Amino acid sequence: MNKYILALSFLIAATSNIANAAMIDDFTEESMNISVGYPPLSGSNSASTITNISAFGGGRTIILSKSGLLTASANIIAPPGIYAHSADALTSATSTISWHSNTGVDLVEGRSTTNFALDILSIDQGSIDFILSVTDVLNNTDSYTLSGAGTGLQFIALSLFSSNINFLQITDISLKIVGDVASDLTLNSISTVPTPSVLILLSMGLVAFGFNRRVTV
Repeated sequence: MNKYILALSFLIAATSNIANAAMIDDFTEESMNISVGYPPLSGSNSASTITNISAFGGGRTIILSKSGLLTASANIIAPPGIYAHSADALTSATSTISWHSNTGVDLVEGRSTTNFALDILSIDQGSIDFILSVTDVLNNTDSYTLSGAGTGLQFIALSLFSSNINFLQITDISLKIVGDVASDLTLNSISTVPTPSVLILLSMGLVAFGFNRRVTV
């Protein structure tokens, strides 16, 4: 086989390996339906599953609380894999998804720079804050708040958390979603990925390699 094709194949494989995300939850397993209605004016509900093999730690717990006259809900639609957070008119809601592993999990996977990635499908009416918390095997914990996020991939760098956090040995992750009155959200997944600029540079390198190959042949 031509040595240039071999080199290109190697680069593509390397890029693919680096680009692989460490999936925390893609919501493709175990549908869940939680709601808090009226009365009361405020209240909470929770549900958990321990059979979700694809999620961090093998399961998830969801806690939903609401304040207001009407109903709030948190649902996982699997398949296709969507987390839906919703509050009716005159009602605000907070939902928290948490994952626990009995052993420390490596979220870095040999990468020099890594981000959490929230794949947000939609946000309807008002703003929503995301509070992401992590805990390691030594019980070091820290959180970061992402405010006013839009749709699409939203990145939270691991470097934004305390330097005491050992991301090679993470046992607990939680994502708190705090919505305005009548705010709705759909989320496709939460994962860890390389820094976006790294992926862009690798892609540019592959394109340049291919272009140079065509010119010099």
